[in-house]
Amino acid sequence: MWILAPLALLGGLFLIKFVYVVCTAMVLPKTRGALFVATPQARVKAFLESMPMEENALFIDLGCGDGRVISGAVKKYGVRAVGYDLNPLALLTAKTRNLFSSRAKIKACDFFRADLSQADYVFCYLFPDVMHDLSQKLKDELKPGAKAASANFPLPGWSPYTVIKPKGALNHDPIYLYEVEE
Repeated sequence: MWILAPLALLGGLFLIKFVYVVCTAMVLPKTRGALFVATPQARVKAFLESMPMEENALFIDLGCGDGRVISGAVKKYGVRAVGYDLNPLALLTAKTRNLFSSRAKIKACDFFRADLSQADYVFCYLFPDVMHDLSQKLKDELKPGAKAASANFPLPGWSPYTVIKPKGALNHDPIYLYEVEE
């Protein structure tokens, strides 16, 4: 009888890993190999402290993962927030995290197909292989004065107005902060 508890635990862990692998494999062609990796809380806090946002402004998280950045921005600043992701596990987690927020919308959508022209603030934590295309999309669509932040990897062709290195985050990986010129 004592063997059933460890077997059930192992089975549950296997199931969770299996769901993660299946969800990742489903979106690999679209995400170009990017995995669902949650933004560490220390990085979320550092980002939110470094980029004050106006109440009711539109905040967009590209590849929103589990929705913790959106949740933090809504709670701290009262922004309207939209998160885009393709991974079913990430979407479920993000929707659950933001379930009771009327200011947060989580969309199952390729953010390259989304209209970003109304965004006041944009955040992304993406792999380097999409940064070039994203850089051009942001240049084409963001309005003057809009701000963007990229965790870990810079936007090619952009000059950050500051680079923060959050303490407590693994390796103090940078977050680059940008503003679209008027």
